[in-house]
Amino acid sequence: MSDKFSKTGPAGTQWNDPKTPGLRLRYGSTKSTWYLYYRTKAGKQRNMKLADEQFLTLTAARERAKELLARVAKGEDPAGELMKLGDRPTIEMLAKDHYEKHALVKNKPSQARDVESLYRVHIVPFLKKDTAVADITEEDVTRMHDHITKQGKKTRANRACDILSKGMELAEKWKWRPKNSNPVDIERNKEKKRKRYPRADEAARLLIAIEKMQKTDPHFTGLVYLLLFTGARLTEILAARWEWVQEDGLHLPDSKTGEKVLTLSDLAREKLKEIPRIAGNPHIVVGRRKGQHMVNVHKPWKRLMESAGITESLWRHDLRRFFASAGLSSGSVSLDQVGGLLAHASTETTKIYAHLMTAPAQKAANATASAVHDIMTGGGKVVAIR
Repeated sequence: MSDKFSKTGPAGTQWNDPKTPGLRLRYGSTKSTWYLYYRTKAGKQRNMKLADEQFLTLTAARERAKELLARVAKGEDPAGELMKLGDRPTIEMLAKDHYEKHALVKNKPSQARDVESLYRVHIVPFLKKDTAVADITEEDVTRMHDHITKQGKKTRANRACDILSKGMELAEKWKWRPKNSNPVDIERNKEKKRKRYPRADEAARLLIAIEKMQKTDPHFTGLVYLLLFTGARLTEILAARWEWVQEDGLHLPDSKTGEKVLTLSDLAREKLKEIPRIAGNPHIVVGRRKGQHMVNVHKPWKRLMESAGITESLWRHDLRRFFASAGLSSGSVSLDQVGGLLAHASTETTKIYAHLMTAPAQKAANATASAVHDIMTGGGKVVAIR
């Protein structure tokens, strides 16, 4: 082949870089791939794949090759190190072990489910289940991130990279990859803080829709009322049991911020009384399966939104912002008090919700829940506090 560089050429041929010993670009029918050929001090021949040409420029390939050749000069064997990693653990194996050996042990159940979901839906299908973990490159990760992003899932693309980065960290710990070789060092999508909660007119229609739905689905509407009048997280109310309801509030043994007591406003306690108790089921919000709590709230939430005539996207978590904003807008509750009710780790988090001492927490909870009720019945308004 000519010394002149070309990105493409006849399939089965290669271009040898005249400036970098051993650096070769092998041409295929659909793509070209960079390889580095070298001999170890023991005389063993190595032909190490670097990356596909579309993800590694000539300049970058030369820099990478020089780094590797410098290691070879010191007596190291970069390609051999990868070969010593044993049975070449695959992405499918990483997904399984990350979930079972780490997520289920170290993470909360909801976080563990997300780890499993991201591997199953995005990471494994794109990177291919039989791909060796040691072969994954930064270019592979970039393509995966771009692929998920193009599906309109910018946030999920970022989360997939976060999970894969942790997986690669574990892979290094388990000696599936060389140390300090994590390939998930890519630019993420920018994420905007969501600033959505029900407007006054939407809140009024939402209340009417909840009341209409209460007869046919008292557990789901009870869930919505509790979200509105406590500011709790969806997962906290879904998992809640009747035995956790105590005089001082709802005792949550394992919330996102750890064990806590969720102060129950008088309105929240009133709505609790309206939720039917099911014999043999300890949960407040029961599901279809015997003895289990409700899991999928997407369909009833969609029906509720349609009944209320709310066409602009409103998420379940937006009710938590509504609770915070209503309390702050009432003038009866301070930023610190709302942060306490929501169990935020810092007032900075509460300020986000406040686009939107403790005087007794019960008083603050009552004032905030009443403010929510007033807005929904037309007697108040939400003021965005910045």
